[in-house]
Amino acid sequence: MTNYDFSTLSPLDFEELACDLINASSKYSNFDGNLRTFRAGKDYGIDLLLSTPTNNYEVVGQVKHYVKSTFSKLLSDLENKEKNKVFKLKPKRYIVVTSQELNPENKLKIKDVFEPYIVSLNDIYGRQDLNILLRDNKEIEENHYKLWFSSFIILNKILNYRFQGRQKEFTDKVLKRRFRLFVETQNFHKAKYILNKNKFIIITGEPGVGKSTLSDMMIYDFIKDDYQLNIIYDDIKEIEINLLDDNSKQVFYYDDFLGHTQAEILKSKSAENALIRIISRIENLNNKFLILNTRKFILTSFLDESERFREFNPLRSEAKIELQSYSYGIKRRMLDNHILESELSIEQIDVIKKLAPKICQHDNFTPRIIEFFTGIRVLELNAVDYENFILNNLKNPKEIWNHAYFFQINDYERFLLNTLYSLKSEVIKEHLEEAYNFRLDYEVQHNNYVKPLNSFNDSLRRLNNGFIVLNDRSIFKDNEFKTKDTLTIIGFINPSLEDFLKYSIHNNILEIERILLSSKFIKQWYFFYPPYVSYQTNISKLLLNFFTENSYKLALEGDNFNHLYLISIFEYYFNGIKNTQNTINSLIKIENWSFLKDNEYTSFYSKKFLNNVKSNSKLNKTISNFHSDFFFFSLINEDTLDSFLELFRLFLKHYEFDIKNKLLKISKYNSFLFGHLKYLFDQEVEGQYNFLNVINTEQDIHLDIATKLEQNKKFILTSIFNLFEINLEVFRTKDWNYRASLNLADSVNATYKSTSDYDLYTDQMFRNYEEDEYSKDYLYENLTLNDLNNLISDEHNKLDELPF
Repeated sequence: MTNYDFSTLSPLDFEELACDLINASSKYSNFDGNLRTFRAGKDYGIDLLLSTPTNNYEVVGQVKHYVKSTFSKLLSDLENKEKNKVFKLKPKRYIVVTSQELNPENKLKIKDVFEPYIVSLNDIYGRQDLNILLRDNKEIEENHYKLWFSSFIILNKILNYRFQGRQKEFTDKVLKRRFRLFVETQNFHKAKYILNKNKFIIITGEPGVGKSTLSDMMIYDFIKDDYQLNIIYDDIKEIEINLLDDNSKQVFYYDDFLGHTQAEILKSKSAENALIRIISRIENLNNKFLILNTRKFILTSFLDESERFREFNPLRSEAKIELQSYSYGIKRRMLDNHILESELSIEQIDVIKKLAPKICQHDNFTPRIIEFFTGIRVLELNAVDYENFILNNLKNPKEIWNHAYFFQINDYERFLLNTLYSLKSEVIKEHLEEAYNFRLDYEVQHNNYVKPLNSFNDSLRRLNNGFIVLNDRSIFKDNEFKTKDTLTIIGFINPSLEDFLKYSIHNNILEIERILLSSKFIKQWYFFYPPYVSYQTNISKLLLNFFTENSYKLALEGDNFNHLYLISIFEYYFNGIKNTQNTINSLIKIENWSFLKDNEYTSFYSKKFLNNVKSNSKLNKTISNFHSDFFFFSLINEDTLDSFLELFRLFLKHYEFDIKNKLLKISKYNSFLFGHLKYLFDQEVEGQYNFLNVINTEQDIHLDIATKLEQNKKFILTSIFNLFEINLEVFRTKDWNYRASLNLADSVNATYKSTSDYDLYTDQMFRNYEEDEYSKDYLYENLTLNDLNNLISDEHNKLDELPF
């Protein structure tokens, strides 16, 4: 049985729902026409209006969405704020609608306030009455998406959904607020259509336009329908571990799946094969969906770097979230929802309402910026300062955190935030504490700071939920994804804070130097100066000298050989040939190379390093004398045929390591390498076959593919394994040009069908929906009561002129 409390609807959403429901019941109420929302006149006591040629105010309705209040408050507001307006309008009939539960005694008290304009108790609608109307009008229930989530049953499904990393978001208060803030746009329905059609979606857009909000609403929708949610944090390959080849309901979500930086974009290229494989599996399974988020420029850079992914054509399932798609009305609804949910003072509300047209028409408007204009950080500002805060930050939104960062926290808290940023903005609590204490010790020693007791925990407590968030998350303990540990992960509360720090820190070389001169981990150096991405000249002599003298301190533990390897790579890249011996001294300390297995980050830099030093005789000799494990784990870590063979050729051609006798003929290496290479070749054959069979539209491409595969097979047979069976006959014998012509025809038809299907879908989904549907609410914001009467009269005159 339908039982909504309407707590997930904003007051504006609730007003529209009330209008639809009262109109649906008007056949029982003898209304001559339909009520409409008339928010322009709300200051005159008009939320709903039915106007006739004989009476401008035939029926007037007042809608009160008091989910956080009591009946006594409702009655007081009706009597003290609305009664005089109603008596001035003198409607023939007056209606009151509220989301509160009302008993007969409550309704009698309301009727007495507005006597004689409330004709009967039937013109007073409480929560129970609205739920009865919803049961009789299922089409209205279906058209109000956010309404579904105020059902006790559905909301509890989401509230009771426990998964690592985001428990704090799944509370009654947080969820209901999110729904009330959310403005339903075409972006949302288009994204749902794309996901349902293609089984995966890549949501792109600039920072702050609403990618995460859109994704979250889609996630809630899946949970409502009993899907198991899997959030991916670190590695796209986690999906393969959890993806079930059955009809169970699963949805996977990976935010910023290509990373944040250019180095991460290049590194993520190594996972392109896994990504294509995963998407292909999901497309062929029932009840499986994948939601991916990334910034638009990062996706573009990734496609430029990845020919294979570009051929896969992921853009067929791209949903671009762009500010240009938001009408003025949509922006105003977003702003109004935030104002209604805020704790702003009356004076501040007057300021932001006055500035609303400027805010919503400004080039720098984003949904994220209005979070700041209505958030807790502005509550201390008086009206004048608040207005200046809004105007200044509209001009330069990068400075949105400027006031909070420089005036609301102390130096110790800034040290913690900057340290967190240098650790790639998300880190295990224990590691952040170590790095923070290194920074604090540096400031005490060099800048006369005093070291307070319990400084880290005190700073963490003050920053929590205002600047940072702490979440417990299951972390895989080993590279086989078999066992987990639950750790506290610390990250920024909002991506815009990270954007602000990027803007302010990267333009402050002195702060970068202080971070690195006090660094605890090598990845802090890689964050600011990634080898093979940065230019050597970008780093100062001060930092280079410090690194050379203190690099051994950057290993987390004495036996952390991964860090030692990264230190060696960094040192050689920035110091070059003149300090080759320092690099060699670091490399020869590495005793165990198993860290290379499934370590894409180190693998990315390792291959760059190996190519870079192949002509350096001293380093070449050092690497050639590495334990066989180095070469084994390096090769096993490659997850595409091309990258495996490229690395193998590099070892074979440029290094003196006896790869045949020390690797290929040793049983503990041989079987693993054979199995891995066979798997990679099978994957390549399957991928190319599917490409030709489904995607390719060009003639004779199969000849190039067949030639390359045959050349790779020949190289493997002559240089790696002389017994290696792969049947490539199908690439020569099948009529692939005919298949390409069919794919071309299918592609043209699919484009036409997709357009037609979406047009049909939008016709069905948005029978009365327009992107500018909210704009009309703000056309007459500053009307006087005389203006309102003239407007209504003009509308009646236009109706009289119609030829029917």
